[in-house]
Amino acid sequence: MNRERLLSWGAALALALSAGIIGGCNKSSSTGPSGGGGGAGSVITVSGKVVGQNGQAVAGVPVLVTGKVSTNTDASGNFSIANVTTPYDINVVDATNKQALVYKGLTRSDPTLAFLGSSPGTARHGTINGAISGPGFTPNQGPNDITRVVFASPEATGSSTTALNGTFGPLNLTWYGPTATTGNLYGLQWTRDVNSLPVASGYKGYGVRSGIAVNDGSTLNNQFDTLQAVATTQFTGTITVPASYTLSQKSLNLRLSQFATINLLTDGTANAAPSYYTPNIGGATLLFSVTAIKTVSNGTVYFKNGLSPGATGVAITIPAAPDESLPVDNATGVDTTVTFSWTPMTGAIHLLVFSSSGNPQYIVLTSGTSATIPNLKALGLGLPSAQTYTWAVYGFGPFTSADDAAGAAGFLSILTNPTVLTGDAFYGISASRHFTSAP
Repeated sequence: MNRERLLSWGAALALALSAGIIGGCNKSSSTGPSGGGGGAGSVITVSGKVVGQNGQAVAGVPVLVTGKVSTNTDASGNFSIANVTTPYDINVVDATNKQALVYKGLTRSDPTLAFLGSSPGTARHGTINGAISGPGFTPNQGPNDITRVVFASPEATGSSTTALNGTFGPLNLTWYGPTATTGNLYGLQWTRDVNSLPVASGYKGYGVRSGIAVNDGSTLNNQFDTLQAVATTQFTGTITVPASYTLSQKSLNLRLSQFATINLLTDGTANAAPSYYTPNIGGATLLFSVTAIKTVSNGTVYFKNGLSPGATGVAITIPAAPDESLPVDNATGVDTTVTFSWTPMTGAIHLLVFSSSGNPQYIVLTSGTSATIPNLKALGLGLPSAQTYTWAVYGFGPFTSADDAAGAAGFLSILTNPTVLTGDAFYGISASRHFTSAP
């Protein structure tokens, strides 16, 4: 996993996604605790599903509960394993692509396992071209004026900035699943200062056109949206960062529906008491993301959701990211018996990632503070000898257990598409360390 790219501190909300593991767009609707546990010591049938990083079913991969015979997922990504004693560890293995995922300490009978190494299904594509007009749109304004257009549906989102005369496109869409997607087209015009922050009374117009259907492979031309005048209000807040951390970036998004957001600003200053002008649109809320870093590749991104556009005094306290403890950097002779440990991230579960170019990649999800590299030699994914690996620890919250993170609304949205979150969430990333596997 390319942590530096995932940690793209210059675009925290966009979450510049890792080419090695994270990519595509997941359209799950929320994150947070979810139920379904069988309780420690119970004997249950585990009937779950494996999905890829794009939220689509992963078919034909082995799933193994420790101590049980492995089974393959069906065409819908589903699997079932009987007579499982809780808590249990479960593995998903893709020997062909040299990737493995392990969830440790589950008790729930219905886990959804996010296999981050896979983007299954057929990618759909469509394009929208059109123009913005109406009494709330002023053409041919100055260089600090901007008009942004967003298409949003349950399957796809895309955005474009208009030309001075209001024309836009191509607005390119990519989605998975159905051959057509139906959504709304939103438009917003406002004025920014030299730092690209909205100015007082700077919002000029807003509009939405609903029920636009886009078919796979199609181009829709002459689409339009009419803007009406919109008022301006103000958002203020305070931010507290952990000791030894620096406030790196703030990003404010206007949420217009479950899937539609428009980025209003990105503020790269260290101002811990921000004040921003926002449009006063009925039914709209704000999604505020804050990034704090300890080093260039070590820090936390926090998402504060559901804020009213005129919210004042919003207080955000950012938790520290996890930090590695053992083994020391550049350790040698590491095998599947060596324990990796870390200082935990408060209120989070942890994802331990082992990566090596051209070699098997292992991802372990746990609520604990230590783990070992899974021994998957029997499934064709054994740890290779004398190879250099990188390891890092990710924290995802708010989760109180691995069961919460394995729910249908688990941690995947925080990684792949935080703009669809409906509650507060955060993730943190440790610095990286290296080791060489045993000869």
